[in-house]
Amino acid sequence: MFKIFLLSLIMTITTYAKSPVTFPPEFMFGIANAPGHVEDQLDDIWMDFGRNGNIKAFLNQTLPEERLRFWTQPEIEIDLAHELGVQVFRLGVDWGRINTAPGIFDELAISRYKEIIKLIRKKNMKVMLTLFHFTVPKWIQSEGGWTNQQTKNHFINFSKKVMTEFEDLVDFWITFNEPQIFATMAYTFGFFPPGIKGSALTAIDSLKEMIAAHKEIYVWAHHELKSPVIGMAQHMGHHTGRGIINKSLSLFTGNFMNWYFPKRIKGFMDYFGFNYYGAEWIKGASLSMEPDQEYSEAGRAIDPKGLYLISKKIKKRFGDLPQFITENGVADSTDYIRPSYLIEHLKAVDKLRTEKINILGYIHWTITDNMEWSDGYCPKFGLVAVDRNNNLQRIKRPSFYLYQKIIRQREISLETQDSAWDLLKSHVGEKRPFCRSNDGKTGLDEPSDRSIRSIDWRF
Repeated sequence: MFKIFLLSLIMTITTYAKSPVTFPPEFMFGIANAPGHVEDQLDDIWMDFGRNGNIKAFLNQTLPEERLRFWTQPEIEIDLAHELGVQVFRLGVDWGRINTAPGIFDELAISRYKEIIKLIRKKNMKVMLTLFHFTVPKWIQSEGGWTNQQTKNHFINFSKKVMTEFEDLVDFWITFNEPQIFATMAYTFGFFPPGIKGSALTAIDSLKEMIAAHKEIYVWAHHELKSPVIGMAQHMGHHTGRGIINKSLSLFTGNFMNWYFPKRIKGFMDYFGFNYYGAEWIKGASLSMEPDQEYSEAGRAIDPKGLYLISKKIKKRFGDLPQFITENGVADSTDYIRPSYLIEHLKAVDKLRTEKINILGYIHWTITDNMEWSDGYCPKFGLVAVDRNNNLQRIKRPSFYLYQKIIRQREISLETQDSAWDLLKSHVGEKRPFCRSNDGKTGLDEPSDRSIRSIDWRF
């Protein structure tokens, strides 16, 4: 009897693995960007950080301060998104561009953002708007950023202003993007501005302020606005390790980095938004670069199964709260890995849907190569490349057309799955750019070489 059951189980798993993947009409595909990545004419804390030599692959680049001209020429990116056929365009508003001083708001900046959002809506895309995406106004930074308790009130006032002004133009709101990544990188490890290498307690104190801000904004919005749909975009990594000690440590790091913020705003979300890039291998007190794993150019271990496991945990902890994959993507300038990466993560989403997990949509990070925070311009996450030596000319990668095909057909055929994996296998052993140092933490001004591994990481 047991043998029959085991054989049936194997056949079921094999059948699923070889099945086409389909998505219903209501499932939303999207793309995402952030002001600090794409907006030109933005004199913010990240520009200061880069000018002072704190951003890798920045000062050695052509036109580093141009970013992607999303402020002056947003139609370039919007038209690319429309050509893809996505249903959701995720973007943000820069806090400092709008809120220029305590209680002072730039109405011209607000009007410009409205123009950009209306261009998106005119192309029949829904708008997901992020209020905080890794940056604070300069005048707040000078007062301590989120380590100053007054920042919470400033952010609440800013959020109320934006949500009131943009109420009829926004379909989904995100209060905070990856708050725990921001807090630890800015106030503990020093990789984000202001570059403080301090205590973990400082990061926790700043998170407490963000949590209080989110709750107050949520309550206010549901009382004052028509029907806001509010969530956050939490970075969720699949924390794991080898051996009893490292596995135990990974449980601790995963519990803090993944769940500290979400579990404290439970009941104050209309959907659970999460960003997933891969596994976080823990060894001792830090991340480990495992030689038998495949990595993105940005140093994230590729692990589609992790997305599945994370979503199941969200279901277990937050019940029937709808989920939205607010970011997923891979840094891969060769575009040999990205096709299978995209497909295998969407296969995980399909499996979750068959298990009645309410996932509203999937948003790819990102449409066009941009400045990836402290890693600068080295990692290439875009479906579209940029020639920075030729007036930021856009060059569509093959994966652009793959994502377009998936969106249009709402299906990933067996042939498409096999073709993507065969492409990757045909380049095993070849050198590709890698933007992370051997410690797994530090970015590089110039990429090193790393071979494509013969590892089957498929879902």
